Amino acid sequence: MSKSILFICETGISASLFVSKMLEALKTQGLDYDVDYSPVSRVDEKLTARDYTDILLSPQVHRYDDQLKDIVLAKRKSAVIVNITEEEFQTMNVERILTRL
Repeated sequence: MSKSILFICETGISASLFVSKMLEALKTQGLDYDVDYSPVSRVDEKLTARDYTDILLSPQVHRYDDQLKDIVLAKRKSAVIVNITEEEFQTMNVERILTRL
């Protein structure tokens, strides 16, 4: 099954590094997933434009958890929402995160 992943962060500054690390890990594992990212302020727009199978929340946006879940439900999306831990994010442990998808 092909996956499409949306990584959500506070402002998008750390997203490019995280996404690059994730794409590297996916390539190493022979997985061809589509990975996109968005600051929390553009989530509604991203979910309107596209379906994602998985949504990853950086530790900085955990406080928006309920709002983001409401947006996903309102858009009738069935994406799995995964909270990335502070430790996973700081160490860029994308391999461990991928095991939860």
